[in-house]
Amino acid sequence: MHLARLLTVGSPQPLRSVAVIISLAALGNAALIGLINHVAETVAVREEIGPRMVLLYLAIFAFYYIASRASLKEANRVLQDRLAGLRLRVVGKIRNTPLRSLEQIGHGHLFAAVAQEINQLAHNLPIFVAAAQSAFLLAFVLLYIAVLSVPSFLVLVACVALGGSLFWRRRIALNRALAQIYDREAAMMETMGAFVEGFQEIRLNADKNDGLYRHFNEGLDDLEGAVVGVGSRWVSLLQFSNAFVYALVGVVIFVLPLFFHGYDDTIYKIAAAATFCIGPVTSIIGASHLSAKAEIGLGHVHDLEAKLDRAAVAPGPPVAVSRYAGFSRIEYRDITFSYRTPDDETVFATGPWTFSLNRGEIVFFTGGNGSGKTTVMKLLSLLYTPDAGAILVDGRPVTPEARQDFREMFAAIFHDFHLFDRLYGLDDVAPEVVQAQIAEMELADKVAFEAGRFSTLDLSTGQRKRLALIVSRLEDREIYLFDEWAADQDSHFRDTFYRRILPDLKRRGKTVIAVTHDDRYWDCCDRRIRLSLGAMEDTADEAAGGGGGGPTWP
Repeated sequence: MHLARLLTVGSPQPLRSVAVIISLAALGNAALIGLINHVAETVAVREEIGPRMVLLYLAIFAFYYIASRASLKEANRVLQDRLAGLRLRVVGKIRNTPLRSLEQIGHGHLFAAVAQEINQLAHNLPIFVAAAQSAFLLAFVLLYIAVLSVPSFLVLVACVALGGSLFWRRRIALNRALAQIYDREAAMMETMGAFVEGFQEIRLNADKNDGLYRHFNEGLDDLEGAVVGVGSRWVSLLQFSNAFVYALVGVVIFVLPLFFHGYDDTIYKIAAAATFCIGPVTSIIGASHLSAKAEIGLGHVHDLEAKLDRAAVAPGPPVAVSRYAGFSRIEYRDITFSYRTPDDETVFATGPWTFSLNRGEIVFFTGGNGSGKTTVMKLLSLLYTPDAGAILVDGRPVTPEARQDFREMFAAIFHDFHLFDRLYGLDDVAPEVVQAQIAEMELADKVAFEAGRFSTLDLSTGQRKRLALIVSRLEDREIYLFDEWAADQDSHFRDTFYRRILPDLKRRGKTVIAVTHDDRYWDCCDRRIRLSLGAMEDTADEAAGGGGGGPTWP
């Protein structure tokens, strides 16, 4: 069980402490039931209730209240700590997962597992804790009944075992139906995503808009029918459980006296105790429905963990100075890579190609859409691990253990870049330095760097790219990757990028790789590489700088 797996991760001592406190609270509750029955019996025979009895009641009640409150708080703390550990474990695996594996898993699956499923479980934890307390209470009530009448105890235990088995069989069927609802909800989310991501297209085409809406409505009807069906089965299960408890009370009152003599003195105590169990049983049943959902949700989380484990790459040991600092030449030999479907069908491939990169040069990559430019950028920076081939830095092969150290040489702004609101990893940068670069990029009237973060990221794409360029320059890496950075800039900043920023990086000994379609600026590079369907073509003779070190291909 996934819930049991969650609870057993880590030290068992906190859970043992919680179990002890919950059992003490349940024991106090059961003691209250026994005392109430005793007082009722005293009143029935017209005996006086002395102050000692009142004080005893108050003492037991105080014990129960304190233990119950402590158990709920401590259990919630321990379980929330377990969930926090689960979140950290999953995110820790995500951050060490290769990019391509993460793309294949899908962002939707990641967010659903880390946010939706775990958050839902976190919100329901108090209900589970209360149900655990109810379960302990039922155990102590049964022990109380055993003290009153062993035959009654045995009959009730047999009936509870029978009812529990029937309930469990129905719940298993209900769990299967719940899993189908999750699949339908996922399909609905995909359709809703199509509405959002394709909003511009459907606003331009009424027929497409209507067709997508009909598809959404059909899925909604399907989901509604499944939810109503599960709800009806859950109501039936709840009614069955409640009816079963009342049937037990009926057995205690009407059936047991027929078979056991001397039962008259204890019947009302046993009946009162059995009736008192209705509330705890209802609590347990309600929690069981939520636990079924939690099982499915945690199953998704653990499935994600299994995928991440299969794709995981152990991070290399941290180093104070990169082993590749001050490199002179990088060689990529016979590199191949392909995108594959889950059925292992190749949908795009690049290579084999051989390419070299020298310190301090500017290399432009050009090519049409779908030619593989972004894929090559990710291969050059080892965000994608090649299927075959070798990478050498100054003649030394980049081993699997050194891949992260190799990646640390790169600062990149891809076309789908993410802009963080804080300078993560740059804790020592002076705010005035950041503010000066903001002014240089003519963003001072749009954004400021305050309290260790940018005041806003609500900017145009071109302005966000300028802010990303500031961050990449502050990172001060060896190699800079720009994936069509100038595409969203006006003519002024496009000219600034090619005529001033790139030459400045070159003067500082930085290497620049830029994907571009701006043929007016091809004279700004030392080499230009044309890509076509994953193959490289050297056009160094067309670039102002010329030079060797170009690619080869089969």
